[in-house]
Amino acid sequence: MENVIETKNLTKYYGRFFWKKPVPALSNLTLNIPMGAVFGFLGPNGAGKTTTIKLLMDLIKPSEGEALILGCPPENVEIKKQIGFLPDEPVFSSYLSANEFLNICAKLLGVPSGERKARIAEVLEIVKMTKHAKSKLGGFSRGMVQRIGIAQAILNHPKLLILDEPLVGLDPHGRHELKNIILHQKSKGTSVFFCSHILSDVETICDHLGILNEGNLLCTGKIGDLLKDTGVSLHISPGHDEIARELLAEASETVKLPDGGWNLTFLNNKEVKETLLRVREKHKNAVTMIPAKENLEKFFFRTIENAKTNN
Repeated sequence: MENVIETKNLTKYYGRFFWKKPVPALSNLTLNIPMGAVFGFLGPNGAGKTTTIKLLMDLIKPSEGEALILGCPPENVEIKKQIGFLPDEPVFSSYLSANEFLNICAKLLGVPSGERKARIAEVLEIVKMTKHAKSKLGGFSRGMVQRIGIAQAILNHPKLLILDEPLVGLDPHGRHELKNIILHQKSKGTSVFFCSHILSDVETICDHLGILNEGNLLCTGKIGDLLKDTGVSLHISPGHDEIARELLAEASETVKLPDGGWNLTFLNNKEVKETLLRVREKHKNAVTMIPAKENLEKFFFRTIENAKTNN
């Protein structure tokens, strides 16, 4: 099995009436997400991202098309045991403590009774909520509830994590910790599919992405393949300011690094590139040259605007 998620012409209509032309919330979505990927699913509000997740989790049925999760239909009960899921705006029983809630989740997920206590303690430590283990969920902030939601999502050592806006409600420190959790899950072989509006975070942790707009998939692929080359970035090691001074006038962006080195960025230009190649050849041990890419935010808005123009 090469793909963790496969969809073919997946379509969902809401409120279909014979006198009204239906407008799909999701239209002919065809996706192939490889095993082990961290896939960011992006799009404006109302694009169809949450509808897609509900279809993948078998919370709603498709109007047309099909989906496979870990090689099986979403309704397969055994497959559900291998998925960790965090919905958008999770709501948990306010009268339960974090420990009590996670214990119920562990029972539902089939975690053996002899392992539950240790596993609950482990996930609480991962999400930095150990000191709140006996506190009632009703007294938790949105960010704390989000952390407990993440804890229950990874409780069963899932092969696939599906997260709907997992970064919402977290402060910058919490977002940083969650990104590390996602990357740690990936290092253990877990595939991750998540929606987010925080493009800078998606860019740092995802290796694949798709952009959805008005129910239509605009693009999908590896981030490095999708982002456009904008020029060349040159890293100059510390102690070689003379190289930087030689090139400063040609650079579109210059950054003096704390260690004394330099990062210089140059726009696409044949003459400048030839100069940089000569500099790199002359100073092999002091200069590293890599392609400069547009950032994800620019790519996202460019893709959305192009779709509007073409429509």
